[in-house]
Amino acid sequence: MSLDIVEAFTDDSNLIIEAGVGIGKSFAYLIPSLLINERLRKPIIIATSSIQLSEQIYDDVYTIAHRLGFDEVRAVIGKGMANYSCQERTERIIEMGLIKEGEHFFESLVTQISSGKIKQRSDISFGVSDKDWNRVSVNNCTYEKCTYRNTCEFYKMRTLIKTDARVVDFIVVNQDLLIRDLIRKYETGKGFMTDSNVLTIIDEAHNFEEKVRSALTLKFNLSDSKKSIRNISRLLDSRGVYTHLRSIDMLVYELENIFKTVKDQIDSYVSSESERYSISTINSVDFQALIEHTKELITSMSLIDTGKKERQIDDSLQELRDFHTLFSILGNVKSDYLIWSQKANKNTVELSYCPKNIKDVLTDRLFSGRNSVILTSATICQSGSSLEERYDYITKALGFKGVLGEQQFSPYKYEENALMYVTNDMPMYRVKNEDNKEVFLKAATDKIVKLCNLTNGRTLVLFSAKEDLKLVIENLSKIKVNWRIIVQKEGSSQDSAITEFKESNGVLFGTGIFWEGINISGSDLSQVIIVRLPFPVPSDPITEHKINNSKDPMNEIFLPEMLIKLRQGTGRLIRTETDTGIISILDSRLSEGSNKPYRKSVLSSLPFKTYTEDFNMVEKFVSEKVIPKLEQH
Repeated sequence: MSLDIVEAFTDDSNLIIEAGVGIGKSFAYLIPSLLINERLRKPIIIATSSIQLSEQIYDDVYTIAHRLGFDEVRAVIGKGMANYSCQERTERIIEMGLIKEGEHFFESLVTQISSGKIKQRSDISFGVSDKDWNRVSVNNCTYEKCTYRNTCEFYKMRTLIKTDARVVDFIVVNQDLLIRDLIRKYETGKGFMTDSNVLTIIDEAHNFEEKVRSALTLKFNLSDSKKSIRNISRLLDSRGVYTHLRSIDMLVYELENIFKTVKDQIDSYVSSESERYSISTINSVDFQALIEHTKELITSMSLIDTGKKERQIDDSLQELRDFHTLFSILGNVKSDYLIWSQKANKNTVELSYCPKNIKDVLTDRLFSGRNSVILTSATICQSGSSLEERYDYITKALGFKGVLGEQQFSPYKYEENALMYVTNDMPMYRVKNEDNKEVFLKAATDKIVKLCNLTNGRTLVLFSAKEDLKLVIENLSKIKVNWRIIVQKEGSSQDSAITEFKESNGVLFGTGIFWEGINISGSDLSQVIIVRLPFPVPSDPITEHKINNSKDPMNEIFLPEMLIKLRQGTGRLIRTETDTGIISILDSRLSEGSNKPYRKSVLSSLPFKTYTEDFNMVEKFVSEKVIPKLEQH
């Protein structure tokens, strides 16, 4: 893999390469990167999909540099602004007395930020909710104008990743920041990061399409939209412009109308597995008039003298352009965007839009650049007889142009150390397109109990829908089990749930982020249960768009996307050479008797070669392979 990367670099070409678990993927790209950096004295950018992986790579840079004898290497981790504490916001909270009585944890958080003990969320040793953290994290940074910039970790990071001289050698960022940098450079010519890098490496590239879409997505809710419009109105007032009042009133009135209509639409939908909803035509709004009023406001804002409020005026102009695009999409004036709604919480609805053709953005802005780009992940290939077939889905989705690398397979002994169990007696989740969910989940609950009793807990149970997880937990609450039930926490950090899981030898129930990125090795994890094959939801607006643009939706969209997620989920089990355990799939569509046409493709894509549909074989494997390992531990 290292040699493939060097070859791509010297040929000025891009490379995509699958690197199986355990081959030393980060070493494979960091060794050539360090040598390239040492020779050319220019920085390398590495983009990852999680903070945990960024921190691991940051440490690996120094470990490998030391082994190579390069002791002067300097690296920086660039995280999104929401990961950093903001002293200016914190001091305002203290000065204005905004800490309520009884908010002891929040008060402790504020005090430690104020004293400089907590500069990033990762510095926190106690649990903090997303809601509390959002009150003190960096938001709308004023950069050079901020009083606290000299002690601000976020400001320091942004300065370092922008540096063009040889101040930093490795810039490790999340994929979101890399994408926003590409977009910013394309739109304004100036990005967040240096232009002098010689190589870009994108790790966990199976996530990249969704990350690009997320970075290109604009979200609107009613509260923030009205706040933006009030700020626009005040700004125009302060410059003596009063022709805007009618337009402002109309914007507020129609936005309230739009959000109410969309909420009514969501409430009228029968329960959906998708968190995103299509938006039906809104006939009660004159979008053409709304577009014209927004244009007038843009013209008014463009003509006023900026003075000391240049940044505010620029921000307001951008917000108005975003509203203009939103109304143009809703009014069917623009057709090159996808739009959807979703619930931010019980009472708040969000509207989101993004460009339809993500791959065009990447082909133009990333893969046609002057530097080599290396894409890698353990799960970017499908089954197929040729490299072109195996990389087909990911290269088309990303608009990739470059070399296809030979797959580097995991060296782990899956045949000896792992058993894959597929149930052949589970009811269908849907019968003739009719919902049979409760019957399926009752049977799944019984099967989960039976399997977890075999391994005495130590199991990760993965769901593809939050509603399914919730119903199984309700079912389990009526049963006495001899292992602790641990459920995924709200928010992005799952450290406390994983710690509790390891300490209790319990059963961890999760969805979303638990399918990838978590690393629980050794006897702490003896089994992974996949409740259902994670096919994408057809009614999801993004999936719907892909289906409409494909000739064979099952083989071009559903199967490839399901396989990427399934390979990630099953990949949680074997993390080291000595790990042992069971992959249990409770979806009988994968059983031999179901005779599904995709069965062979799915099984050949997974590394588990010892397969059974016989529960007695599972019991035997556990008693002979798993229990002895646990007793050793």
